[in-house]
Amino acid sequence: MFHRLCRRLLLAAMLATWATLLAGQTHAQTTLRIAAIVNRDVITVQDLFQRLNLVLLATGAENDQETRARLGPQVLRTYIDETLKLQEARRLGITVTAGEVRQALVGVAARNGMSVEELLALLRQRGIGIDTLERQIRAELAWARVVNRQIRPEVVVSEEQIDLALATRKEADAEEVLLSEILLPIYRPEQEAQVLEDARRIIEAVKSGADFGALARQVSVAASAADQGNLGWVALANLNEVVRPVIERLEIGVPSEPVRTANGIRIFLVRDRRSGGSGASEELVELAQLVIPLSTDATEEEVRRALREAEAVRPRLRDCARVAGVARELDAPASGPLGWMPLGELPTDFAAAVARLRVGEVTPPLRGPLGIHLLTLCSRGGAEGERQRIRLELEREQVQRLANRYLRDLRKSAYIEIRLR
Repeated sequence: MFHRLCRRLLLAAMLATWATLLAGQTHAQTTLRIAAIVNRDVITVQDLFQRLNLVLLATGAENDQETRARLGPQVLRTYIDETLKLQEARRLGITVTAGEVRQALVGVAARNGMSVEELLALLRQRGIGIDTLERQIRAELAWARVVNRQIRPEVVVSEEQIDLALATRKEADAEEVLLSEILLPIYRPEQEAQVLEDARRIIEAVKSGADFGALARQVSVAASAADQGNLGWVALANLNEVVRPVIERLEIGVPSEPVRTANGIRIFLVRDRRSGGSGASEELVELAQLVIPLSTDATEEEVRRALREAEAVRPRLRDCARVAGVARELDAPASGPLGWMPLGELPTDFAAAVARLRVGEVTPPLRGPLGIHLLTLCSRGGAEGERQRIRLELEREQVQRLANRYLRDLRKSAYIEIRLR
């Protein structure tokens, strides 16, 4: 009874504290209050109000006081981390152009089955400034470049590590789960209780109807956040001894309780289960691409001209080794080898076109966010594909661990003052 009363009082305090975020844009003095200071950058209550609206729209959660109180602290934490990422990118001289942000917006709109104009109209309807979404996109693109420059060169996966992982999988239990995650970081030991409370609020939001994948996209710091927390099919036997018991007893579609792991607090969601032999794991393909660039506002005539150019050059791309040379000849800098990747990481229409190819064949011209794409299938699956799959998984684990450590160190060395309590 005492604990329930304390929890009720805590929620009441949270609602009072975060009520400022419900005032909206009609109270300028409130919304322009400072929520936090991160080094020399200021985060206002208005910034948080806008980002909360975006999170609620993306997740489908109820836009009420209780939901805002549950999600508000974690949204502020995410916004602070995002600010640190942008600051680090500036320090390293890494920039993201307006054109790149616009291209990413095209992708966001396409994934939601709408045009950019329809997306912008929806944001305006919900009282969300376009700069709120653009800032989030800019931070994601900038941080990806920071990670690629500062971290990826340090990641090494040996053939012995791949051999060991393959041997483990052959001995593993056959059951697999289609798994998603949300990772909340713990930067200092004294923060653990607060992060646990944040995790419980997120779980309550999911149980109240918020979309788990969209929440992962907005608040998770894991590498999987870019794919809405999706980890794909995972063998239970490959999970560590802390996580495996939680996943084994988890019902499909029900979020787990918070799980303390080496990188922070994790929340898991099992989307499906199967025995190891009941379905093929996600296919891995090796690709090269040629991109004939187009601006996002290209005219119909410009698109037709690019399509004609693509059809003309397509027969020259059946040899993957020649794609880079053709790209240099046509001055197409976004082109070249893509390496090995899961088929499911491609946009839906791209994946469908590649799935129909034989090795050495080229897709028809495909309209993408960068222009007109031609994809050449260099290799598919097989023993080498399985080794590359393992390599990719191990590399991603290392990159995520090092990126989280990098961000933790940025937080430790930063001046951060949170004024919104």
